[in-house]
Amino acid sequence: MTSSLTGRLGPTELEIVMHIANGKTREEIATILHRSPANVDYHLGRARRRCCANNLPHLVSIAIASGDLVWEDEQRTLNGHART
Repeated sequence: MTSSLTGRLGPTELEIVMHIANGKTREEIATILHRSPANVDYHLGRARRRCCANNLPHLVSIAIASGDLVWEDEQRTLNGHART
């Protein structure tokens, strides 16, 4: 199944999945987003359930297959605009 993640995940869930796929730890994501690690875990759990993923690697593979994944080396924000 290669449907869009943007239709299944909220903006925070999508951003956290992007960070996970780019190799960030939960603690690093919490710092970046100014949230607690528990909040990051909450959103990851929601993302896993919404995507029917069995675990984090499965969630990342779904994100890659969807084509919605933004890689850090592309220097783009989640909405596709170049960073300033």
